[in-house]
Amino acid sequence: MRMRVRPRPRSRTRPDPRPPSAESGNARPDQHRRAQIAVLADIAARAATLQPPAEGAVAACGCPGIVPDDVAVEVGRYLRAYSKLYETARYLPVESELLDTRDELTRLLCYHLHMLRDAGDLAFSGLRDPRTEPFRRELAEGFSAYASRLLVLAGELQNRLKTFGAPQPEPDERLMPGEIELDDVELSDDRPDSKR
Repeated sequence: MRMRVRPRPRSRTRPDPRPPSAESGNARPDQHRRAQIAVLADIAARAATLQPPAEGAVAACGCPGIVPDDVAVEVGRYLRAYSKLYETARYLPVESELLDTRDELTRLLCYHLHMLRDAGDLAFSGLRDPRTEPFRRELAEGFSAYASRLLVLAGELQNRLKTFGAPQPEPDERLMPGEIELDDVELSDDRPDSKR
């Protein structure tokens, strides 16, 4: 015997058209903030990972004598990598409280880009100018204090991300209990417990 009727729809509250706020107790703003911090943390972590070899390429451009051609290849590689990170950070939409963090990360990435570009221009211009040679030799210092600040910022972003804990999945209404009437249930003789 089978009886089948359409399930009775649960009554739903009309959604509030206003954006959720932290004061309302809605977790969505925190989820958005966590996602933004996660992107910033990922960018900073990638930049920090690239930093030692990129700094080595800059320093090689300041070495005495002729700079090897393979250094130019390395400089170009890190220029492209940092350029992508810079563009991602620069145009990342974030909440107002993350603007300073995003802008600082962008400034650090911009500095690295300028250093790589200037290193390539000074080392591979084709002509050695006595007026710019002192600046080229200073490239041996690498990214200087900006390198340390990038590492600190990357660590700070990772710590901020940890304060949110693991992301919680959105509740699925299909898995939430609702009101069920007898007419909503399909009855069958082939029940799993019929063999007991």
